Amino acid sequence: MRWLRISVLALLAAAALAAACLFLIGAGQLVRTSRGPELPIPVKGVSPHRTQVVLFRDTVLSNERSGTRAQMNAFDAFTRELYWRSDALSGERLALEYSRALALLGNAHSTVIDPKLKRVPLRLHWFSDGLYVVKAAPGLETMLGAKIVGLEGRDPGDLLRLLEPYVPGLEGWRRYRSEALFTAPATMRALGASTDETTLLLEYEKPGQARSSLAIAVQAKPPPGDAFREFRHLLPGDESFGTKGWLRVGDAIANKPLYLRDLPGPFARAWLPGLRAEYIRLDASNSTAQVDLPSFLDAAVDEVEAKAARHAIVDLRFDWGGDYLLARRFAPRLASAIPRDGRIFVITGPNTFSAGLILAARLKHFAGSRVVVVGEPAGDRLEFWAEGLDVELPPNDPELYLSTAKHDLARGCRWLDRDCFILDKFFPASAGRLDVAIPASNSFADFMAGRDAPMERISASISR
Repeated sequence: MRWLRISVLALLAAAALAAACLFLIGAGQLVRTSRGPELPIPVKGVSPHRTQVVLFRDTVLSNERSGTRAQMNAFDAFTRELYWRSDALSGERLALEYSRALALLGNAHSTVIDPKLKRVPLRLHWFSDGLYVVKAAPGLETMLGAKIVGLEGRDPGDLLRLLEPYVPGLEGWRRYRSEALFTAPATMRALGASTDETTLLLEYEKPGQARSSLAIAVQAKPPPGDAFREFRHLLPGDESFGTKGWLRVGDAIANKPLYLRDLPGPFARAWLPGLRAEYIRLDASNSTAQVDLPSFLDAAVDEVEAKAARHAIVDLRFDWGGDYLLARRFAPRLASAIPRDGRIFVITGPNTFSAGLILAARLKHFAGSRVVVVGEPAGDRLEFWAEGLDVELPPNDPELYLSTAKHDLARGCRWLDRDCFILDKFFPASAGRLDVAIPASNSFADFMAGRDAPMERISASISR
């Protein structure tokens, strides 16, 4: 019995030591939950806007981890000043001021992911040659395919520069976020381009027609939105975010390229015998009701091995994120399956973000110089904060994303860095750099013709 007691005590001591070691390297991240504050009690004489500003400030300061001390001090000062002027703002303008406040932290994930803005019934997309209408509500069919050359009399490129204080991060990510924000008259007012939050004046061009202008009224209610996933408006057949029954310019594409096939499913793969390459597309890093992502990726590598593929093409241009652990086997397996004289082409773009960016970095980590990045720069820096939580602020419920753990995809996470996400220490992703080696982006004419500049550049590179 004495030896049994000693064994039990030894096991308990070992378990306590292991737990202490795990928490020392950051395991507390896995059990962190939203920390206060409680909803403020209405105070007589204090307006709902001022009450919400206090809730916003306290919630961010209690949960957000990404900012330096100087950045958090700047956030604190901004929100204290916002408190006093909030009553002069509409609810939509106030949500945009929350975006400005969070942008002071310099972390693209930490933002207002749905500011609940009233928007005109058009959806836009930046191509290499400008900003175009890619989706329209019934009654606005004539706007499909129009190139937007003016918003409230201002050049879209000029407005994009004015948007910088509201959207932190890289220029490509800001350009993508503008696609949604530019359909909201409240954004135009915040940028000083308009004083009207009910209509949006658009100047546009269409081939063979004179430049025209049209003032369009906002929809009665704010549509659902998501800062991370609204790229889907570009895709043929898409009906997401309250656009069921709308018209899509992409539906007219006769011969769809690989990145537009098998939709609305987020995954696709194809064997390309002429290139001796396996094409693998991920538009998200989550499983769906129809497809288990780990099984899909295992099958892709199985085909690489069975076909003795020389190259692989991993299309992550729309991989907005999800759970990067679902793809944890994929990068090392694919790196081992491709021969030393082969290449892994990774297609990236502004929507290669979060778990999608982590997957790109893990491919570079395991395959090294065999990885060739094609397309446009990814949507975020290689060091960023995420692993956060969604928060809605009553009464109008603008939705925030607050970040609690860091990813360092350039150097990798050090074991004793408690800010770094603990699972990164067990599933490394130190890429060094992910610079685009073969620049390629689609024009609107490319899109409508069913061409894909990244795949054409890859084909030319393999064929040389």
